[in-house]
Amino acid sequence: MNDNTTAPTHGKCIDRRTVLSGLSATLVALSGCSSSPSEPTSPGSETSPPPGGESDAFERVAMTETGLVVELASDTNADSVNLINPNGEMNSLQRVQEGATQVTFQLLGEAEDGYTPGEYRVVAVAGDEPIGKTTISLEPELTITDVMWAQNHPDMDWDKDRSTWQQLAAFSIENTGNAPSFLTMARWTDAPLCRVKSQETMEFGHNTLLPAGETTTVYSSAPIYQTEGRLGMGAHVNCSDLGTAPLTVTGAVQAGANPSYSQTIEYGGTNNSCELTIVDGGPTDSTQTTSNGEDA
Repeated sequence: MNDNTTAPTHGKCIDRRTVLSGLSATLVALSGCSSSPSEPTSPGSETSPPPGGESDAFERVAMTETGLVVELASDTNADSVNLINPNGEMNSLQRVQEGATQVTFQLLGEAEDGYTPGEYRVVAVAGDEPIGKTTISLEPELTITDVMWAQNHPDMDWDKDRSTWQQLAAFSIENTGNAPSFLTMARWTDAPLCRVKSQETMEFGHNTLLPAGETTTVYSSAPIYQTEGRLGMGAHVNCSDLGTAPLTVTGAVQAGANPSYSQTIEYGGTNNSCELTIVDGGPTDSTQTTSNGEDA
């Protein structure tokens, strides 16, 4: 895992520290296409092409990390490959270079807007005529399964060179779908740090791939569980008067619904010496997003 530290910009911080459990790349095989034995596919995503079917134009079509890779059959003389989105609109067109048999549609990543989940059509074109087509279903299913406080989970991979590392937070996102997504931001609402800063919500940037079939742990560089103001910035949380209060984190993703998790915190102790206790927590209703990661 790489450590990344950045300074806040207009109230937002960038944090790219992640731990990916499982495979680093996820393949989603298309209906009517096959993948090579050396490349794993998502469970239940692979089918055999029908004899003589239009999908014979393709050797393989699969999602690899952030891109949809289309490999044409050796005898397919296509000029271009079109990608049609679930709304029936042209999503993108890729020219086939002379002598090449592969094109890639970049769907996720820092420079991309993401994609709308659903069934896509892949069409090979020669001149103005389609010479082969097939479909793929891209359906990420994201859930934040846990939010961890460093003080309660000291054995995790925290940045322990920081004096405030015990106030850090992390959360786990599970993707049980058949396609990847990409985390661009975490929104923390009513967290202890939000109360210190007198802000209802604070946003921190991430650039994190969420592969299908994997659970990804995302570390925040901000001290989410901080309760005291420092160096004239922020005010001490009035812990003695709060009782119990919820914290909510929502992941802003490029594809699929934005997952959320709510955690109940009991505030005790005194204003100058808060004592926090995690009472309970669990996933909450997700918010469907548009293809650019914004709430629909």
